[in-house]
Amino acid sequence: MITATKQQIIDHGMDYLSKLGVEVICQVCILNGGSCCKGCIHLKDRSGCQLRNISCTGWLCGFQQYIFHEMGLLEQWNTFWQDIPGQDFRQDFTPPEVKIEGWMDPPDARIRSVTSAFAKDLHEQTAQKKLGLPQLNDKLFSSMDKITFYKDSELIRYTIKKQKILMKDFQHFKVAKLNYDNFLMKEGE
Repeated sequence: MITATKQQIIDHGMDYLSKLGVEVICQVCILNGGSCCKGCIHLKDRSGCQLRNISCTGWLCGFQQYIFHEMGLLEQWNTFWQDIPGQDFRQDFTPPEVKIEGWMDPPDARIRSVTSAFAKDLHEQTAQKKLGLPQLNDKLFSSMDKITFYKDSELIRYTIKKQKILMKDFQHFKVAKLNYDNFLMKEGE
C-alpha cells in the first residue's frame, strides 16, 4: 500500500485519460450538446471545469467505457477507482490522503489512434444524423453495465450481440482496432 494525495490521484486519472486521447470524444459530445458535465456548477462557459474532483475523474461515459472495454482496460480502471473512497455524483468526499494498492499501468500510447477513429465515426454519424448522440451514449453505458456487472453468460452474450449491431457503422474504429490488435499479435511473435 502506498499513500497518495487526492490531487495525485486526480492527476494520475487525467494523465491516463489524456494518454488514451479521450478528449477527442469529449469534443464531439460538447459540439453536439451531449456533454456529461452539462449542468455542473463547476463548469464555466468557455473555460471548462473549475474544480476537477475524484468522482468526475473516475467516472466514464458510455463511449469511454466501450473503448476501455474493447481495448482491455476497463477492468484495471474500475479496480483502481473502486478502492478510492468518498466518490459521489459530482461531489467528492475523498480525504486529502488515501492508501492505494498502486498506480494503474500506463496505457499503450498507440491506443490514441483507436480513440481518434472512434471520435471520427461518432462525428460522422452525428453529422449524417444517423444517431442521437446522447441516446447512443446511454445505450452503451447501459450495455457496459450489463457486461461488467452481470454474471449470466447468456445475458452477456446477448448484450455484446446487441452492442455490435449498435456499433455496426463505426468503420474507422473497427479498422483502427483491427490494426492495433494485429500490431500486438506481431509484436508478441
